[in-house]
Amino acid sequence: MTRWLLCAVGIALLACAAHAEPRLITIPGGTYRAVAPQDWDGKHALPAVLYLHGYQEDSAMVTGDAALVAAVTSLGALMLVPDGINKGWSHRGAPRHARDDIAFLHAVVADAEQRWPVDRARVFAAGFSIGGSMVWDLACHGAEGFAAFLPFSGDFWTPYPTRCESGAFDLRHTHALNDHTFPMTGRALFDGRFRQGDLDKGFAILEAADGCAAAPDRKTKDGDLDCESWTRCTSGKRLELCLHHADHQIAPDWLHRSIAWALRRTAAKG
Repeated sequence: MTRWLLCAVGIALLACAAHAEPRLITIPGGTYRAVAPQDWDGKHALPAVLYLHGYQEDSAMVTGDAALVAAVTSLGALMLVPDGINKGWSHRGAPRHARDDIAFLHAVVADAEQRWPVDRARVFAAGFSIGGSMVWDLACHGAEGFAAFLPFSGDFWTPYPTRCESGAFDLRHTHALNDHTFPMTGRALFDGRFRQGDLDKGFAILEAADGCAAAPDRKTKDGDLDCESWTRCTSGKRLELCLHHADHQIAPDWLHRSIAWALRRTAAKG
């Protein structure tokens, strides 16, 4: 998958931000890498960002991207990067189901909480491409313990869920208007046996889960992102959709801004 790497305009400071060396950890069912902010004092509770890699990526590739890691650690957060089986994820509708990934992702967070003083009120899940689809799956079917969900360039695959048993949740999704790998309207794969979902249909499911109107009530500009927000949901949760004109990729600055959005949401609740 394509990724913007180092020192793009506006994120030069992020690329140079200090963070600790990645730590590889093995738990039952798989592995993950963790990176803490280098200036962490070893005592104060840390927000945690669970970052799910794209297809054919792994935790070593992600934590080897200095700018992407700094997008997380520069905000004082612990970065947790699990490894998908065969570099993919087993969300609903996926071509492979090698592991109960919702259970595994919860196990990663639980293990990290035994090793670092994780602030349980500020645990967020982010992901790119098929990792983004896994974030949608986690939000809809296993949101407990996560304060917000931050997917990029990937949403539900078909068949769509009829409901989200997790209940309401905060979610900010970022996507390319002209994404050719995961179009906003979805696309068929493997001779039509599997299909990426339509983003509008996915958001209709989220609107129902959060008690939101069918249309956003607020439009804003966030740098190079055009964002629409659902701020009057009966659940008190918020949905946000941010669009850009690049293709299938994630910029570290977009990840940084999404995490900052999640931190503001948790601060507002506190």
